[in-house]
Amino acid sequence: MKKAAFCLASLSLLTFSLSLRADSVLTTISLGVGGGGDAVAANPLTNKVYVAVDNNTGQVVVINGKTQQVTGTIDIGRDPHSIAVNVKTNRIYATVCSFNTASCDIAVIDGSTDSLITTIPIASGSSIGLQGLAVNPVTNLIYASDADNGQYIVIDGKTNTIVTMVPVFTQPAGIAVNAKTNRLYVVGGGFPGEVLVFDGGTNALLATIPEDFGVENVATNFRLNTVYVNQTSGSLIVINGATNQNTAQVPAGQFPDNVDVNLLNNKVYVTNGQSQSVTIIDGNTNQVLQTLPVLLSFPSAVAVNLATGLTYVTDFGSDKVVVLQPK
Repeated sequence: MKKAAFCLASLSLLTFSLSLRADSVLTTISLGVGGGGDAVAANPLTNKVYVAVDNNTGQVVVINGKTQQVTGTIDIGRDPHSIAVNVKTNRIYATVCSFNTASCDIAVIDGSTDSLITTIPIASGSSIGLQGLAVNPVTNLIYASDADNGQYIVIDGKTNTIVTMVPVFTQPAGIAVNAKTNRLYVVGGGFPGEVLVFDGGTNALLATIPEDFGVENVATNFRLNTVYVNQTSGSLIVINGATNQNTAQVPAGQFPDNVDVNLLNNKVYVTNGQSQSVTIIDGNTNQVLQTLPVLLSFPSAVAVNLATGLTYVTDFGSDKVVVLQPK
């Protein structure tokens, strides 16, 4: 209970109500390393933003959340695909895979020094590898979806060892945790799509939520007990975390690739890869507030920094990161 109180209290300090003003582009950051931004995550307690870059050199770029300047790069050996932050331990996790050797690792980074601590080997396949990554700061467990083996992997953040591997379905994609309810959400990349709900304490399957099209990534809002899943047909699925039922289907742009939530005001951000835009949704009403064009070739990953309320959008086709701000 002390762990839960610490993490939820830390998040609560950052989650206050803001008016739903329109967003605009604050700045565009050039990471200076080439390649595309595969993933992005923010630690609001340190006000740092971490971008996983696919540039054949295996790097995570660190951005100062106050100045929007690149402060360093972390070499992790192979190109990262997903990235997640534990706000309590100040550890950053990134998935890296080599399809030549049919192996993957999860890189563990010390956020206080921005240096690599260790890598956790994962015996994944040679086709898709590790897709999603999520952290529960309350339990200090890390979850990675293993698409090749049809499972998700649970890792102990204290010992950096695998706790268990849980079978799910063919090609699990995005994965997310509600730290307040200790529920885990795993989405499937097949057709039609589905969302599986697991108990984070027992890894027991609690519910299967069918979707009428393929689903790719997922985010949660513990304040509203709501789950958001982007559907590749061009919409965002809203799920009630208490009932495990779909409650809304909100239109987005072409090929919505990723989703994140601003807990400061319950705004939901969806990157539209083929529309070069971000759809911004009011999480209280499930209404589209605006569709904001961004000068990126393929807007991909998205993360909200709760320290500032700024939103970071990566480009799959370049090393540019667009920073959004409320007007």
